Amino acid sequence: MTAEQQKRVLVVDDDGGVRRLFCTVLRDRGLSVDEAGDGKEAIDLIETRQYGVIVLNLVMPVIDGFVVAEKLSVLKPRPVVLVVTGAEPSVVDWLDPLAIHGIVRKPFDAEELANVVAACAEIRSRMSMETMALAMVAGGSLFALLIANSG
Repeated sequence: MTAEQQKRVLVVDDDGGVRRLFCTVLRDRGLSVDEAGDGKEAIDLIETRQYGVIVLNLVMPVIDGFVVAEKLSVLKPRPVVLVVTGAEPSVVDWLDPLAIHGIVRKPFDAEELANVVAACAEIRSRMSMETMALAMVAGGSLFALLIANSG
């Protein structure tokens, strides 16, 4: 995977307004961004391109984010996967912790989330996923992966 591919982001969300806003904010940061409106579109893109970071909604029509996350967990090289969800915390427990790297709760601040995604893309372009996983297991805080809405 080239450095350019590692900085490529895929945003997967069935809410077109949220998806377009977030893609615009990421593009303003100089990232290459593709978008998908459901899990099937995401899988089609993943089969033809490599991504450094994937921002993935869970509850979507056609194919949901759980199925997409499962498919992403076997990719080589693996992208950083940030799940964006408004679902109850117990729903997220169904996710394989090895398939995702962070959870972002809706509603979220687009600028703040864009900062996290940009940091993930930059870090992903500089180190292998194995090194990143080891740093996370060892307790190293590489970047803020959890954005919680406190209000």
